[in-house]
Amino acid sequence: ILTSISPCPLATNIAAISYIGSEGTPGHTAICGAVYTAGRMAAYLALGALLVVGILSSSLLSNFLQRHMNRILGPILILTGMILVGLLSWNSTGKGISEGVRKQAEKGGIPAALLLGAVFALSFCPVSAALFF
Repeated sequence: ILTSISPCPLATNIAAISYIGSEGTPGHTAICGAVYTAGRMAAYLALGALLVVGILSSSLLSNFLQRHMNRILGPILILTGMILVGLLSWNSTGKGISEGVRKQAEKGGIPAALLLGAVFALSFCPVSAALFF
């Protein structure tokens, strides 16, 4: 309850409902609102599952890193140094995830509401992150 009335989630929820509500009838808005909520829930569920799996596999990761970190760290540091000095570079021409999210949100409808819920759920502000973690 405290998270839902904190400034960041409250503002994102108001913005999302305003965006979703401008599309059509009250029934369509209610359905899109429920799908928006499902998108937020799915994002939180995926984040929680990822954290649980990470915590449960920490002993395996720790054992692996204790055995092999010296062999892995050398090449990583050499590549990092080459990038910092300018010997290695790459051109990234990809538009990233944000371009696809923006295009999907412009189309509107139920899939956009689900996507909007998932994206807004993952945009933690410091207050929300402190309350969750």
